This record gives sequence, structure tokens and C-alpha cells, in this order.
Amino acid sequence: MSRLVNDSISDLLSGGVRNKSNRIKTSGRYIQKPPEVMVKVSGFCQSAGHTQAHMDYISRNAKLELEDEQGLIYQDRDSINKLASDWHHETEPKKNARYTSHLVLSMPNGTEPKAVKQAVRAFAKNIFADNHQFVFALHTDTDSPHVHLTVKNLGFDGKRLHIKKGQPQIWREQFAKELERLGIAAEATPGLKRLSPRRHQQIRTQEVDKYEQR
Repeated sequence: MSRLVNDSISDLLSGGVRNKSNRIKTSGRYIQKPPEVMVKVSGFCQSAGHTQAHMDYISRNAKLELEDEQGLIYQDRDSINKLASDWHHETEPKKNARYTSHLVLSMPNGTEPKAVKQAVRAFAKNIFADNHQFVFALHTDTDSPHVHLTVKNLGFDGKRLHIKKGQPQIWREQFAKELERLGIAAEATPGLKRLSPRRHQQIRTQEVDKYEQR
């Protein structure tokens, strides 16, 4: 069943995590410069079956929470499959159409996972909620805490989402700002954007290896 969720700032600040200096574990590479965020467009879906399989994947077959733009939580196979089906029933089938876009947003090892999720929630609402449905799920099974964000391309206004060249860098900067609002040191240096695919590949490889072992 779905339920409303509202992670508060106080939840993120509980325990030993209270300010920017101790939000990230001590590491020599972070002393001189804040860690770089990653925002990667990881793919698209072109059919209802593909969307359903993707939602199953990012929710680990309903073992992880899948949250939508309204704050509703999906954590059982039936509700997740129905959501995927609903997204396509509201859309006229078109050959080779991209029905959903998939993003991966991550921070390096040592970043508080709840803070990453909170930042992605704020990022997604600011960027997409006015015109698009979306779902996202936090993954902590790799070295880097990251969130899979899936956006329904057809907007409420009938127009489709088209990701233009250079858009991921703009999103990196916006994601970094959301982390900074939570007291998380983060950078989105344009000159380092080429490093993103490498970290994404590491995340993807670690996810596949761990998932297939279950």
C-alpha cells in the first residue's frame, strides 16, 4: 500500500550528523575540495513492459521504497506494476517513443544516504513536479550512495520531456545546491563532468554484481 512520507530536516540531523564538517567521513581527498556530485542520464523506456521491469529493478522487486512526486510510497509489486501500467495507459502508443527518462544522482562514499535522498527529493520537485510524474529510490548497496530517478516524459501539458545537450551539467549544479542547503559540502565543477560516466559505471557494476548474488 502507498503511504505519505515526509522526511524532516531533524531526521537528517539526528545522531552524530549535525553540521557540514562531520556530514562526510574524514578523508584526505575531501580536505582541500568538496566532493563532486554526479547526475547521469542512464537510459529510457520505450514500452510498458520495459517501464515495469525498470521500476522492479530500482525498487529491487519492491524490497526498497519507491516514492513519487506526491510523496506516496510504493513497496509492493502490485502497486508498482499498476503505477507502471497507469503511466502508459495515459499515453498514446508511438513507435520508438521514449516514455520515461532515467537519471542516477550520487555522491561519493561517506556522504549521509538520507541527505542524498532528501536532496534528490527537493531537486526532483523543483525540476519536474510542476509538469511531470516521477518516482525515485535510494540505493546504498554500492560504495556511493545514489538515487535512481525515473521521470514520465509526457507532461501534464501534453508536451514531452526532451533532455538537451548540457542539461545534465545544469542538473548537477542544482543537485549540488540542494545538498548545500542541507549542510552537505558538494561541487558541480563543469570541467570534471567527464568523470561522471566512470563513477556511474562503477555504481552500475557493483549493483549488478550484488543484485545477482541475491
